Amino acid sequence: MGHTVTLLFAMLATARLTRFVTTDRIFLAPRRALLRRLITKHGEDHLLPYMVTCDWCVSVYTGSGVAAAWVTVGDTLWFQAPAAALAFSYAAGWLASKEGE
Repeated sequence: MGHTVTLLFAMLATARLTRFVTTDRIFLAPRRALLRRLITKHGEDHLLPYMVTCDWCVSVYTGSGVAAAWVTVGDTLWFQAPAAALAFSYAAGWLASKEGE
């Protein structure tokens, strides 16, 4: 598989992982617990609680992880398969959200 396809998978995988962290119900309990700790320690108006819920902020963290994984294992199935699965998941979720429009 070429670098272009792998890059596309990596981009969409980053979007999917970002959504897991910031929005999806599956991570609601850990997200709430972390926010509760951060707000208790730093206050509601502090930058740290915001940086856990901001899609743009979290995409930097998840994108860094995806990029590190790509650099570590390269264009192998060890990277491509999970990246493709996350990319397909993101595309399917996005398309499903458009069906009602």
